[in-house]
Amino acid sequence: MPIDEIVGDSIDRIISIEMRFGAGLPRGVIHRLYDATRQKHGQPLCFMAAQALQKRVARGRNVLVVTGAGMPPGLPKGETDGPPGAAAIAHALDVGLGGKPILISEDRNMPPVIAAVEAAGVAVVDEGLFKQRGGVALAIEMPLGPEAGKKAATEYLDRYDPAAVIFIEKAGPNEKGVFHSINGSVREPKLMANAHFIAEAARSRGILTIGVGDGGNEIGCGVIAEAARDIQPYGRRCQCPCQGSIITVCETDILVMASVSNWGAYGIAAAIAGLTENREALHDEATERRVIERCVAAGAMDGAYARLIPYADGTRLEVQTSLITLLHEVVGNGLRSYDRGF
Repeated sequence: MPIDEIVGDSIDRIISIEMRFGAGLPRGVIHRLYDATRQKHGQPLCFMAAQALQKRVARGRNVLVVTGAGMPPGLPKGETDGPPGAAAIAHALDVGLGGKPILISEDRNMPPVIAAVEAAGVAVVDEGLFKQRGGVALAIEMPLGPEAGKKAATEYLDRYDPAAVIFIEKAGPNEKGVFHSINGSVREPKLMANAHFIAEAARSRGILTIGVGDGGNEIGCGVIAEAARDIQPYGRRCQCPCQGSIITVCETDILVMASVSNWGAYGIAAAIAGLTENREALHDEATERRVIERCVAAGAMDGAYARLIPYADGTRLEVQTSLITLLHEVVGNGLRSYDRGF
């Protein structure tokens, strides 16, 4: 039998354990953001997202996977939170659902995204080969700035007709159209891939949208915008001249809040594994190690330390692999029946 919401609750608990620094990043916020999202949706978040994907993604259907956080000068090729999550989702879509992942990111962030996805066993190929076979992914660079972004959003949806769009650690604008870091600093829209236009256009067409975030400034967090403004230190007023909120107003149909956005994606992959009764849909520990190491080798930096080290949001590589172990144990036991005989 497939997993149920009891297992879904356990998955959510694993991916929402906070491990923030004693100072330097907002603390004590993850469980509050998670609780606000859970209250909004009324179900375990990863379980809900996986159920929706299972319902919508038929074999051979395209799914847009949008990621890539950070920008120069601090993170010139992006950070390690995002691409590994995209790799987990690409793998789960392929192995668990037979879907076809299409990766979208800025040109500067694409090398770590491709490296991570290929480390997960999904080859990134040209469009001709992508159309001919399964088990592969396509990568598309999204242009910078709002005008180009709005145009690209329509083109991508028209051209690829996706069954769903998943955003992982992808910044969205606040009520004034400005992008921010979690600490309230500005990220100029003209230097960003304005991927929120994809979310808006997809929702208007009835295409399933899922956002995965860990702070409130990521696409999808508009679902809990009012609550998040009260939770985050810069939720009501940022540190840039716009004097607005760091919280995005961009909504998705389903929001998954996690301690690290990668972990939210891992949780969705775990739930797909459980719902399809195919544990291989969630990658293993050796694959996770390979994903992180190759992502860093391609230029992604840890977002907390801003260094080329195999960490994600200030947590060690061993934490990432341990998380995969925990998720596999929860799903595996959730699928297993056992009679002790007494």
